[in-house]
Amino acid sequence: MRHAWRSLAVASLLLFIAPMGGPCARADSLLDRFENARPALQRQLRSRSVDARLEALGALCEYPLADAARIVHGCFADESEEVRERAYATLLAINGEQEVCDALVELADKGMHDRNWPRTVPPALAALLSSNLPIARLKTQQFLDTTIAASPRGPQIALAIADALGDRRQRADVVTLARLSRTKVFAENFGVRRAVVGALAQIPTKDAVGTLIGMLDRVGGEAKADASQYLTTVTGQIYGVDAAAWGRWWDQARAAFEYPHHSQNSPGRSTQTESPGGYYYGLPLFAERLVFVLDISGSMQGGRIVAAKRELARAIHGLPDHASFGIVVFNERVGSWKKMLVPADKKMKEAAIEYIEQLNPHSNTASYDALAAALTYDTEAIYFLSDGAPTSGKILAPVDIIAAITAANKVRRITIYTIGIAPGFPGSPTDAFLKTLADENFGQYRRVDG
Repeated sequence: MRHAWRSLAVASLLLFIAPMGGPCARADSLLDRFENARPALQRQLRSRSVDARLEALGALCEYPLADAARIVHGCFADESEEVRERAYATLLAINGEQEVCDALVELADKGMHDRNWPRTVPPALAALLSSNLPIARLKTQQFLDTTIAASPRGPQIALAIADALGDRRQRADVVTLARLSRTKVFAENFGVRRAVVGALAQIPTKDAVGTLIGMLDRVGGEAKADASQYLTTVTGQIYGVDAAAWGRWWDQARAAFEYPHHSQNSPGRSTQTESPGGYYYGLPLFAERLVFVLDISGSMQGGRIVAAKRELARAIHGLPDHASFGIVVFNERVGSWKKMLVPADKKMKEAAIEYIEQLNPHSNTASYDALAAALTYDTEAIYFLSDGAPTSGKILAPVDIIAAITAANKVRRITIYTIGIAPGFPGSPTDAFLKTLADENFGQYRRVDG
């Protein structure tokens, strides 16, 4: 479950008393007031009363100091989501001071090794990204591009930031998401790019529209398709995944554009965007990196395998030069054409089609094993074709396969498209399995009867 930090009205504004003694005296006065208030505030934050803890966090808005930031940061481990949300709002109120930002970087660094890191690290980094201090932004960028990008937890942390900011639906967070999109972890992880697109699509403002248009060429094929579907819904314009066309339109329309009154909670795929990479059984080939998974169990013999080979060869032949692809085949065992994705050049396309033509169906259906193998590739999309229920492999029950694959895909956020070849009546076990697998993993399901 995500832990979002909704927009809250901060209990009080920053209060700066300007005594006659000048800046140093002002700083001393603020520090003195904080030290005097600290014991009572810390006792209040240990109260069993949520309202008391919320009140203390509101009072901490008056103290843009490093020690105050450390106290607030500790509240991200609180069991109350409302308290955690107020803690984030408090950090936003005090992140205009360099010492606060320096403390947050230190806390995020230490928090990487703490068991509560999912609660503590993402909000600290989000508060840092939202700061308008140039030095703070530079230090945050460096931290994200070194410590976070190098950590196995890096993508999860960036995803948590994006998801939470999307749930807040606040205009101010557009800038924060745009800054996240300039980090190494964004550039290197498709799941993070897709999460940032999804977050911007939840913020109902023209700022989000312009930001999405500006990043279209940096998000990847599947995420670009998400963004273009959303932009089409919001603007009424139809430019598909043509980033240049969207940019030209926005240059002309920006000044007069008004965000529509209806809300849009996610990019979705409710409208059809033309796929520059062609189609596979009518499903669009948006991805720049994709894996085809083909069922070659015994039930695929005859016309089914002939048609499946033909459609797969046609899809591979139509892939654009900049794409890369792989092929996984399965019956009771799983086979891979290549261990890594290969470029979609003429030589590789011809070799792939030759490989496909030599396949002969036999034996059982290890659906889970094939999907797990496909997830080992550095891919944006998986196209899974099958004609029957799983009959072998490490996991057999369709509901358990869906749960396991969806959990494994939580951070990767790969699109899983599914094709059911004569899967039985609508709603049959095989039909429901393939449809739910796609629905739970950003994809679409295509029935092929006969």
